[in-house]
Amino acid sequence: MKKFTFRFIIFSFLGMILTMQSCTSEDSLDEVSSSSVNSDESLSNSVSGWSNDFEEIGTLDYSTLLDIRENLIKSGVSVSNLKLNEPSKTRRSQPYVQVIKVKAKTSHPNRLGGTIDVSGVLLLPTKFICNNIFKHRIIIAPPPTYTYNKMAPSNVFQGFKWMDNDFHFNYLAFWTLQACSGFIVFFPDYPGFGDSYKQCQHPYLDSKAMVNSTLDLLKSAQRTLTKKGYKYKKDLIITGYSLGGFVASSLAREIETNPSHGQSVGLLLTGGTPCNLKQIADIVRGTEKTQHHFFLSYGLWGYKENAYPYININDFLKEPYASKSLSWFDGTHYELLLNLYFSNRPKDIYTEKFIKYLDTDPSISYMNEILKENSVKPWKNKCRFIMTHGTSDVSVYYQNAYDFSENQKKAGGNVTFIPTVGDHIIGIVPYYAKATLYAALYKY
Repeated sequence: MKKFTFRFIIFSFLGMILTMQSCTSEDSLDEVSSSSVNSDESLSNSVSGWSNDFEEIGTLDYSTLLDIRENLIKSGVSVSNLKLNEPSKTRRSQPYVQVIKVKAKTSHPNRLGGTIDVSGVLLLPTKFICNNIFKHRIIIAPPPTYTYNKMAPSNVFQGFKWMDNDFHFNYLAFWTLQACSGFIVFFPDYPGFGDSYKQCQHPYLDSKAMVNSTLDLLKSAQRTLTKKGYKYKKDLIITGYSLGGFVASSLAREIETNPSHGQSVGLLLTGGTPCNLKQIADIVRGTEKTQHHFFLSYGLWGYKENAYPYININDFLKEPYASKSLSWFDGTHYELLLNLYFSNRPKDIYTEKFIKYLDTDPSISYMNEILKENSVKPWKNKCRFIMTHGTSDVSVYYQNAYDFSENQKKAGGNVTFIPTVGDHIIGIVPYYAKATLYAALYKY
C-alpha cells in the first residue's frame, strides 16, 4: 500500500510539473491569435515526403482556457477538477497551448482512385525540458455531427466565433482543456469540410472514407510532433460522441484488426454512438417523430454523392426533400437551423416504399447492404472499451448501442457499457464525466 501511495505521489508530482506554465491575456477562444509559420515548417518543406504537413495558426493562453473552463461549468459540464495553474506576472506572455493545423492527402470518398485535401487541428501542451524524457499521450477526438463548414475544427480555431452552451463547441472546448494537463489532442476535420470543402460531398456515416482520412491525418500529425520535438506514447486514446463515437469505434477497430497501420489503442471511449445503421434506419421508419430529423437524409446524400452513385434518391425521399435537401447540405447551413427544414415526422420525409418495403422490394433492398457495410462491426478488441449512452436517446437510439455491446462480447471482445440519463443532447454530460475519469487513468 505504501509503495502504491509513493508511486501515486510521484506521478502526481510529475504531472504537475508537466502542466505548470505561465501566461495571462484577456483573449477569448473566438479570438485565437494568428501567428506566422515558424522555421520548423520551412525545415519540413525540405524533407522528402514531408512537405506542407502543418502550419501554426495560433496559441491559447491562460485567460482563454480559464474562460473555456468557466463556460463549460456553467453549461453543466464537469471540469471543475481540471485545474489551471495561474502564471506568474513575469511569464504572462507565454502560451499554454499551441494550435497547429495539420494537412494531408487522402482517397476521395467516391472510391474512384482520386484524392482530396484533408485537414485537422493538433493541440500541443507547453513544452518543457522534460519533454525529452517523458512521452505525451495522444487523444484523437473526432467531433459530433456538423453541417456548417465554419464549424470544422480547423476553421473554429482560426477565428470563427465560438458560441456558449453549444453542443458542438462544448465538445471541442472540453477536449481542448485536456491539452492543459499534458495531453496532445487531435481533432480531424471530416472530408468535405476544412481543406476539402467543395472537393467532395461530406461522406456522412461512410465508415471507410472517414476512417481513411483520419488515419492519413494522424500520420501527418505524428510527423509534425516529431518535427516539433515532442515524444508520444504508442497507445492512443480514441474518443468521440455521436458521429464522433461512430468514427472513433470504427477507427479503433481498423487499427486493432490491421497491424499494417503501425498504430495501437490503449483506451476507446465513446458516447451516443450509432453502431448498427440498419437497426437505426428501421427504428426511424417505424417511429412517429424524431429529434434530429435530418440525420438519415444526410447519410443518404453522403452515400449517393460518393461511393454509391446508383442510389435513386426519389425511392427514399419525398418532395420537396428529394429535389431540395442536397443544397441544404452544402456546408453553409448550421445544423440547428437545418433541423428546422425537415419535418419531425418520418412519414413526411420518406417514401412509403422505403418505410414499408425496404426489406422486400429488390429495387431498394440494396440499401440494407450499404447500411450493413458501414455499420460498426464487433471485433475482439485488445484496448479498454467504454461506451456510454442515454437511455432516452431518440436520435441515435439506445437499443442500437446496447445491442452492439452485447454482440461485441459475443465476438470475444470486452466492453463496459454504461447506461446514462438523458436523450442524445443531455447524454453527452455523463460522457464528459467518464471521459475526465478515464483520460486521467490513461495519461501515463
